[in-house]
Amino acid sequence: MNGSEKIYFRAEFIISKGNLEEYKKLIQELCKVVEDNEPHTLEYQFYFNDDETKCTVHETYTNSDAALVHNDGIASRTIIPRILNISQINRFEVYGNPNEKLQKVLSSFNAQNFNAFTGFSR
Repeated sequence: MNGSEKIYFRAEFIISKGNLEEYKKLIQELCKVVEDNEPHTLEYQFYFNDDETKCTVHETYTNSDAALVHNDGIASRTIIPRILNISQINRFEVYGNPNEKLQKVLSSFNAQNFNAFTGFSR
């Protein structure tokens, strides 16, 4: 195992028809709030498929505690519920070795966890 404490989330959202522009506005707002308030969120990137019906978010946290801070943060409490009103999570994957507290939170999202085994990052 590489020994990294980093936690990686990959989530795919399906955007409800007719809500693309609102979705884009909300994720831009979300990114700004996370960037300004969560210094241990290392990566927060959103990607659309070609027809912009699906969006995948890549999130990287320094450790499980940072992921928990994000879950409890202002962005997750105020903006994500609005996003979930116009989209649904189709897939949610977690990479790394989340601590017990984070595992409990993630189970409520039906996240599939992939434990780190081997490899490296530069």
